[in-house]
Amino acid sequence: MRQISVMKFGGNTLANKEKIWLAVSLIKKRWEAGFQPIIVASANGNMTDILLDNAYSLSKNPNKRELDMLITTGERISVALLSIALNEAGLPAVSLTGSQIGLTTSSEHVGAEIKGLKSDRLAKEIERNHIPIIAGFQGIGENKEITTLKRGGSDVSAVFIAASEGANFVEMIKDVDGVYDKDPNKNKTAQKLNLMDFDVMYKLALEGANVLHPDAIKLEKEKNIEIRIVYYKTGEVGTIIK
Repeated sequence: MRQISVMKFGGNTLANKEKIWLAVSLIKKRWEAGFQPIIVASANGNMTDILLDNAYSLSKNPNKRELDMLITTGERISVALLSIALNEAGLPAVSLTGSQIGLTTSSEHVGAEIKGLKSDRLAKEIERNHIPIIAGFQGIGENKEITTLKRGGSDVSAVFIAASEGANFVEMIKDVDGVYDKDPNKNKTAQKLNLMDFDVMYKLALEGANVLHPDAIKLEKEKNIEIRIVYYKTGEVGTIIK
């Protein structure tokens, strides 16, 4: 039986066709190495911001339910395109929404909390030898309505799915090569941290480091799941948080 490998792709790593093919190459390496990849994807590039701009151009206070209906399309575009590319490369991928895998949340819109995974759809796709490509940041509320998590919630989706499927780690595929002690874009003396503690990373996230969502780090610590920051161009692990 293949070992589960949860891979979460950030929006910037799927922003165009070239980056999607890089993602396909990385997933293919995991598949050929004998792993069972489960992919969680964010909306491509700045798609969420574009969708929100459209909504707020029509209303100063758009209905939150309709916002959730709108912005969840961003992740659906990502997973569908990635799945199309994977199948073209000969890998048996299937795209799935949060609601299709039974990722249940609280009922509030635009900031719901994950409650559980109440479906065997994910397990069945794995049994069929498929690579599930899951839309992050979204689920289905206890009232059967489409919901979204807080911004950056795809990280939380990935950690929760990893815990549910018994994975020991999550690979966060990013457009940065690791976590640094200072902003490397502003400070030339910044040094990459190869290994970090949960609490240190959580503090950095609260202080504005946008490598990981703070809620994902809290969940990671609670579930004792290792997070690996992986650079999308090389597939190399830059920082391990454990």
